[in-house]
Amino acid sequence: MFSYLVLALGGLLFGAMVYRYDMHEREPWWMLVGAAFAGALTMWGAFELELLIQDLAGASDRSALKAVLAGTLEELAKLAVPVAVLLLMKKHFNDPMDGLIYGSLAGVGAAVFEGAWWQWFAPPQGSSVLAAHGPNAMRLLMHTLWGGVVGSALGLIVMKKPWRQALTRRVALIMLIHFAWDFFLGFLPADEQTGWHRLIAALLVGVSIVWYGLLVVQANKWSRSLHAPTSKQRLVGRVVRMLITRRIR
Repeated sequence: MFSYLVLALGGLLFGAMVYRYDMHEREPWWMLVGAAFAGALTMWGAFELELLIQDLAGASDRSALKAVLAGTLEELAKLAVPVAVLLLMKKHFNDPMDGLIYGSLAGVGAAVFEGAWWQWFAPPQGSSVLAAHGPNAMRLLMHTLWGGVVGSALGLIVMKKPWRQALTRRVALIMLIHFAWDFFLGFLPADEQTGWHRLIAALLVGVSIVWYGLLVVQANKWSRSLHAPTSKQRLVGRVVRMLITRRIR
């Protein structure tokens, strides 16, 4: 039970971090909560489809097919959430940040579902804090980043910029990163991972964080120009002030 509580609190923490990026035209809280729940539901559907295809194909636990299915179906599942908001609730998709925000929250929900699923069917071995909660922390981080990157391309629609090629490229590259993560790390037992595997992990995490950060900065700039052109708030300044305030406390 404690592990599920930690997982839920981690989801709330990541959701709050994402919410802080939405500075100039905030989404209603119930839409954000709904996006997280929708991300969990679409992830559930992706899992069921993955398991069905794996059974039909007779795929092993560490086959390339399993990693391809995870990278493809799970990223499409998360993308479905901001697409649904765009198509069905367009009045809540009027900010260049919205695709990134809804995609990120879908990623949070997907990560919480995935962590709970693995906790139920294959609880982590080991008594250390890292062994117990480290995988869930990485799931929250990576699914949040990947969901945000994929969804961010939809924000180009608000700015009336070409978006189809951007969406295709981002989806394809995130699917490739997700595949590499699962193939080289996710489906490999911890005791079999070498320094090369840890290096690959560091590179994938670094690329995902930098890419996501650049997209946040760009979308925030567009959002300010569209909704609050006279605002003196800056994303970087806000983050720096937040860190300084925490250090003083």
